[in-house]
Parts: sequence; structure tokens; C-alpha cells
Amino acid sequence: MTPTRPGPAQPPGPARRALLVTLCAVQFIDAYDVAAMGPALPRIQRELAMSPDALQWVVTAYVLGYGGFLLLGGRLADLADRKRLLIGSLAVFAAVSAVGGAATAGWLLIAARLVKGITAAFTAPVSLAILLHIHQDENARNKALGAYLSMAAVGFTSGLVLGGVLATVTWRLVLLIPAGLALVAVIAAARILPDDQGPRRREREPVDLLGAVTVTSGLMALVYGVSRASTSGWGDDITVGSLAVSAALLVIFVCIQHRRRVPLVRLKIFTRPGLFQANVFIFLLQGGYVGWQFIATLFLQNVDHWSPIAVGLIFVPNGLMALATARRWAALVGKTGPWPIASAGILLMLAGYLWTLQLGRLNNLLVFGLASVVMGTGYAMSYSAANITAVAGVRPEERGMASGIFIAAFQIGGGVILGVVASVFATHYTYHPGLNAYRWAIVTTAITAALATLVSITGMIRHNRRASPPVRSRSQTDSCSSRRA
Repeated sequence: MTPTRPGPAQPPGPARRALLVTLCAVQFIDAYDVAAMGPALPRIQRELAMSPDALQWVVTAYVLGYGGFLLLGGRLADLADRKRLLIGSLAVFAAVSAVGGAATAGWLLIAARLVKGITAAFTAPVSLAILLHIHQDENARNKALGAYLSMAAVGFTSGLVLGGVLATVTWRLVLLIPAGLALVAVIAAARILPDDQGPRRREREPVDLLGAVTVTSGLMALVYGVSRASTSGWGDDITVGSLAVSAALLVIFVCIQHRRRVPLVRLKIFTRPGLFQANVFIFLLQGGYVGWQFIATLFLQNVDHWSPIAVGLIFVPNGLMALATARRWAALVGKTGPWPIASAGILLMLAGYLWTLQLGRLNNLLVFGLASVVMGTGYAMSYSAANITAVAGVRPEERGMASGIFIAAFQIGGGVILGVVASVFATHYTYHPGLNAYRWAIVTTAITAALATLVSITGMIRHNRRASPPVRSRSQTDSCSSRRA
């Protein structure tokens, strides 16, 4: 193992709080940017004269870059100077946001969105790795994680609402606002963030370029195939080909990692306590929630004829509940362990999915408003507990990679399960158009929540077994007593 020295002294309380605000701003910008483009797409299509096929790439390009480069971003967060990596990535993010906001051609906007996704794949794991490094005390770290993670829900909800509001003025503001926020974050990080974040190595480890190219290509092919499946179907030749190429590349990547002396991803990291289960759990949790929100948006706009702004507002309680409760749940993890919190949270999510099966039978404002409150609480519990579990058992020099793996599972879960939910909806709507198609799609999201519940309960059982001391038989106890005598 490469020798390491202790990191720099921890900053004082006020500096840590200022740093936490800066890192939360980075999380907010990333989440906002994912959600805000949706309400602006109709205006972009009209002004830039984009076809429907080209328009979907405004969203897909961002997800492609984000999902494809996350593992590389996580590895660099463990190898490079974290302060420089964060500031450099944020600066590029701001620049390409401005380019996208000034774009006069569809291809330029799509290219800007692709580069923004790639930079987000670096800012997300490195900001989380910095937060973990700065907060050494477990209770303080969990509280800080709660605040940081709540920004994902707040940013996503704000993007849905502000994207609609800003697009009524001009869609360009949807891209220019994040550019300004990213510049503010660059200045704040340069002033507040201590130098030389993370473990300091006497010798720089090389980056596994072959592994980086293989896994990035494999993940991009996976994201592309799933994104295409949501519009062209799972039987489409290009969809099948992309998924087959992805599977082959990911298998090759695993083989490469077994052979490399310094791999991109040390596969042993998946043996760290809780990491694998936390990633399976977040894959299902995020996938189900994104699928539910997709179906809820379709129903409220197409059937109930709500405006995009009104639809965004119905999700506001979700973000507010996450903001109000995430720190509390994260702090409670230190007392109860993560899996009881995650289990209670996913059960609330499951209850929210089942409750929305009442769409069309009760007042839809009541149905989706109540679901948003219940699911906002459950999401804050589940997401916080899963993230804490994913990073708690890894070594300090693995925190960037663990963060990258977790965020990759989060992003890819959203894409894969959304594709499944969209396919279920399209199939039922083709043969039986009406409310039942929406209900079957919601049932699919409920199934993912049920599977996530099984994962969390299994995690709770395993955690209890590890925590419990071995029980000695009576003969063993008598033998020990006789030896002491």
C-alpha cells in the first residue's frame, strides 16, 4: 500500500460551517441542473428549431456524461489535490453553462450539456470526499452529511419550480443562473477550503487509463441504451446493441481490475461493511422515486391539465421535508445504526406509492400533496442512512471512490428503472389507454420499494449479527470456569 501521512489539521468550527455551506451549494447546483431543464424544453425546441429526437439529447447528454465519468471522478478524488479538482471542475461547469445559455444552435447546447455532466461527475464525489475528510468526529460527520444530502432533494425540487418560472422569461436563464452560482462557489472554495485535502502521498499513484476508458465507455453505453429504451423500446436494435456492448465492456473492466497492480477501482472495496448493500438499496430507491415522479408529472399535466409550474409546486413539500429532517435522521443513525432508519424510510416511500394509486378516485391535490409530504420524509431517512452506510466502512483514501460508486448507483438506478416504468406505462397505455396505465406504472415503482425494503431488512439483520457477541454453549462456559479455578 502507498505510504500516507496524516492530513492537515482540521479547520475551526466557523470555518467548517462556512465550508459546509460551500459544499452544500455544490450539491444544490448539481441537483438543480438535473431537474431544471425539463420545464424549459418546449421553449428550447421552438427557439432552436430542434426535432423531438434531438431535443431529448439536451437531457440525455448531461446524464451520459455524469453517469459515464463518475468512477473516474471518484478515483481522481482519491489521487489528485481535492481543492484544485473541485475548483477546476466548478470553473469549467460555469464556463460551459454560460456557453449553453448563449447557444444559437442545438448541437452547441447538447455539447455544453455533455461537458456539464462530465464536470458534475468530478464535483459530486470530490465535494463529498472533502466533507468526510473535514469532519472526523462521527456524530459531526453524520450531521454534516444530513445537511449535504438534503440539498439534493432541495436542489431537484427547486429546479422543477424555478425551471418553469425562468423559462417563462427565457430558457437561457435556466443555464445562466447555475453559471453564476458556480462562480460564487469557486470563489468561496478558493478562500475557505484548506490546501492539500485528503491523504498526502509520497509517491503519486498512476491512473489506470485502460480501466478508465473501459468503464467510462461501458457506463456511457449503459446510460445511452437505457435512455433510448424509454423512447424506442427495449427491443430496438440500437438499444439491444448498446446494452450488449455495455455488458461486454463492464466484464472486460472487471478482468482488467483483477490484473492491474494499481487498478482504477480496487474491487476489494466492495467487501467493506455495508457498501454493496447500500449501493443496491440506493439503486432501487432512486429508480423508484424517479419513475414515480415521471408518472405523476405525466398524469397531472396530460390528464388533470396542470401547468408545469403547478406540477413543480406539488413536489415542493418533498424537498422541504428533506431539508427539515435530513440532519435529524443522519444524526440518529449514530444511535440506532443506519438500517433501521433506512427500513422505516423505505416503508414510508412504499406507503406513498400505494396511496397514489388513488389517483382519479380522490381529489388529486390531496393524493399527490399528501404523498409528497410522506415520501419527502421517507426519502430523507432512506437516502441519508444509505449514504452514511456506503462511506462509513471505507478507508480515508477510498472515500472518493466510495462516493463515486454510490453516486453512480444513484444515477444509473434512476435511468434504468425509469426506463422500465416508462415501458410498463407505454405498453399498458397502448392497449388500455386510461388511468389503469398510470396505476400499473405506479405499481412498478412500488415493487422497487418492496425490493429495497428486503435489502434494508437484510442489512439490519446482518448488522445485528455482527454487533452481537458470540453465544457460548454451557459446556464451553463450564470449561472456562474450571480453567480459571
